[in-house]
Amino acid sequence: MKDKKLEIRITSYKMRQLEQEARRRGITKSELIRSLIARFPIPVSSGKSTYIPTAIHLNADLSKGSA
Repeated sequence: MKDKKLEIRITSYKMRQLEQEARRRGITKSELIRSLIARFPIPVSSGKSTYIPTAIHLNADLSKGSA
């Protein structure tokens, strides 16, 4: 459920980048940002910054030949 709202300030240049990439992919700016956040490591509830790779990170590592 999407119940949190995020407001950020970015430069005009970064806004153009975001708009163009969203348009290229045929999605909204919000959907693009959500898809990028989905690539982040899984958050750890303990507050520690332990890195837990997601499937996307593991696939990237495998394609580089380091697993």
